[in-house]
Amino acid sequence: MKQNNFLKFILGAALAGAALTACKPKSTLPASEVEAAVVLGPQYTKKGLLLPEDTRRSLGVRIAEVKEQRVSATLDFSLRVYQVRDGGGRSSGTVTPEQAEKLRAGQSVQLQTTDGHTFAGKIMRLNEELRKVTGTFEILVEFRPVPAAVQDGAFLQALVALGDATNVLSIPRPALLQCSDGYSVYTVSGGHLVRTPVKVGAANADLVEITDGLYSGDQVVVGPVLSLWMTELAAVKGGQACCAEPPKGK
Repeated sequence: MKQNNFLKFILGAALAGAALTACKPKSTLPASEVEAAVVLGPQYTKKGLLLPEDTRRSLGVRIAEVKEQRVSATLDFSLRVYQVRDGGGRSSGTVTPEQAEKLRAGQSVQLQTTDGHTFAGKIMRLNEELRKVTGTFEILVEFRPVPAAVQDGAFLQALVALGDATNVLSIPRPALLQCSDGYSVYTVSGGHLVRTPVKVGAANADLVEITDGLYSGDQVVVGPVLSLWMTELAAVKGGQACCAEPPKGK
């Protein structure tokens, strides 16, 4: 009987030891080092957005340097037609305070429809009432005559020539992200991408002047910034990559 009890004791000790061994962590590295060792998907930390290399390639992330370049002094903004009557039309849109400083009533505006038709207009006035709520100015633009394709509710692109080209701190236009809280860009900080608020000035089809938020020599993501923003939102909410991983072997 004593022998049986002894065997039971030995067997119980062995099972307990095996259980304790199974519960031990597989790595003795600190948790911070284990977390940093492998990035399984997009992660968002206080340092910014961290993307695995596969995700960067899948999104097609491109980087450019912030530098001084000659930017033709033009501003462009979107408008929506709110009135077409008696051979004339009126439209409205919003501009930033920095843009509003460069505009004035009576200034000529080149307007373009979504199908590429261009025609002339002029600024009626700049309304500051929205600034208290949205931080922007309302701009009112009128035009005459009215192209046949333009009706109430139509969207127009407006371009205002401000002067000769000058050397200003600028970024490629595709790097600029416009959200409800204003303009921002993704800057490169080590291995992280940080969404950084900026203020903009003159812009044309290729470049945007940066009046605040960046320094010469900074690096920004040229594109696709909208995909990065969506990836950041997914990572902040605990989701995984919002883009498909590239097929194996490609």
